[in-house]
Amino acid sequence: MGAAGRHGGSAAPLDMASVYREYRGAVADLLRRAAAEGDLRPGVGEPEATVVVGAIEGCLVQWLMDPGVRLDGLAGTVVEVCLSGLRAQGGPTGP
Repeated sequence: MGAAGRHGGSAAPLDMASVYREYRGAVADLLRRAAAEGDLRPGVGEPEATVVVGAIEGCLVQWLMDPGVRLDGLAGTVVEVCLSGLRAQGGPTGP
């Protein structure tokens, strides 16, 4: 996928697959660390990171397209919704 828009196509191509791979990897590492500390259920990793990244990106796209969507305060909601299904039984309830 090449860069477009303000750069008139003259910018170096941006490999979005690599960008997302690194993004998911960073999120997966955070999830694994939280699981190792007992805050999340064991075994979380890449698939769960893909869902978390999708939730974040989906919110950003909606915010860009719909002026009725507000980002302020939404981060806590994304965290709560995404982590509710990942928490260890009896684990902490706060983000």
